[in-house]
Amino acid sequence: MIIGFCLLWMESKEENVALTIIQRDNTLSIDESLLMSLSHNKPKKSVTTTIVPKDYICTQGDLALIDWIKEIPCEPRVEVVLIDDAFVERKWMECLFQPDAYLGDEVIDCYINLIKAQEHLKCRSGGRVHIENAFQFNFLKRDGDVETKTDELYPSKDMAQISSAERRVLLYLDHDMVFIPINIREMHWYLAVINARNMEIQVLDSLGTSSGRNDLIDTIKGLQRQIDMVSQRKELKDHRWPDLRVASWPLKEIEMEYAKQTDSSSCGLFLLNYIEYWTGDELSDNFTQDDMSHFRKKLAAILLSSDINKRKGCPLYKYDKEVDAGCSSDVQILDSPTNPKKRKLPCVSEENEVLMEDGDGPITQADLERWFVHDWDKRTPIKIPTDECTNEFLLSGLSTKDMPVTKADLIDVLCDYIMTIQDDTTLE
Repeated sequence: MIIGFCLLWMESKEENVALTIIQRDNTLSIDESLLMSLSHNKPKKSVTTTIVPKDYICTQGDLALIDWIKEIPCEPRVEVVLIDDAFVERKWMECLFQPDAYLGDEVIDCYINLIKAQEHLKCRSGGRVHIENAFQFNFLKRDGDVETKTDELYPSKDMAQISSAERRVLLYLDHDMVFIPINIREMHWYLAVINARNMEIQVLDSLGTSSGRNDLIDTIKGLQRQIDMVSQRKELKDHRWPDLRVASWPLKEIEMEYAKQTDSSSCGLFLLNYIEYWTGDELSDNFTQDDMSHFRKKLAAILLSSDINKRKGCPLYKYDKEVDAGCSSDVQILDSPTNPKKRKLPCVSEENEVLMEDGDGPITQADLERWFVHDWDKRTPIKIPTDECTNEFLLSGLSTKDMPVTKADLIDVLCDYIMTIQDDTTLE
């Protein structure tokens, strides 16, 4: 079974790589000149740049790029945008091609990363700016639930969570403004700005003041809880905030004048432009609902053609076939080889050819032959009861200062561990 598992993984990996290379070659041969010719003023390239209505409208080159991306089927695992730690799959781009669609957080995060890449937008007239991603709001809101104790959210043993909250608090305190996208039940986006200089929470909402702010209030309470927790662990000093009682700061609704939404689906587009233009006191550039109607499709071209999009012109196919979500198991048991007592390697290379590298150096075909064939056949298999198939068993094979193990030993432990797994979910 373990041989079948390894063969299946390696064959699938080789097919994926080949498909990616083919797609990359085809794309570059057709569209490289098109991609090189595209240029956009958004996000703002400098403080002196003024965004005008035509900057929201697609050029012929933009439309050609969009037509090309539409030719790619909306299959799972086809990644077309990767900007820093945010990515967009082909199927998620559809919200930019449908005029009444709600923008997903994947698209929101990718454009936010484009904004964050502009140095001049990191420091504005209102001070230093930190822009949160689209899902951080959920964690802050969770922490704002007064019925849940802090010890339950951040157990003393869970140092990873505590350290994460501490880093976030220190990051916020090192900035004058923190921009937090707020998502109300996946139906509406608006922007909350924690403005430390003014000691107020500013609300920029394309629908005006008609919406309730319970989500935002819980978010600020969650941040206050994190600040209090961190302040108990260490002294908070040398920061930029004049007052750490952020939950006591007033909410201030910002009148958006012309930058208001008149349809039912453009809130995410307004949110992105608020993030891009808000200085702490005003919007640096003007825009209207008409601009946002054009910007929806323009946003697709901006993301796809960005110089920092690592998938620019070469979508990554993570699987060569659509994943069958209805299948009860993705595990395939292959037939046993003719001689089940003898391991066979899935490919044959020159003995000294370097196949891969790890922290200990290069791994050659001869290394694999020795570990998986010769040494394996000489060892005595370890029989492990099903109830001992645990993480503790797996960790027991790791090298320690007092008990160093070889690379071959680690492979043996891993193989033994996999052989004990009985159910499809765990094996996957």
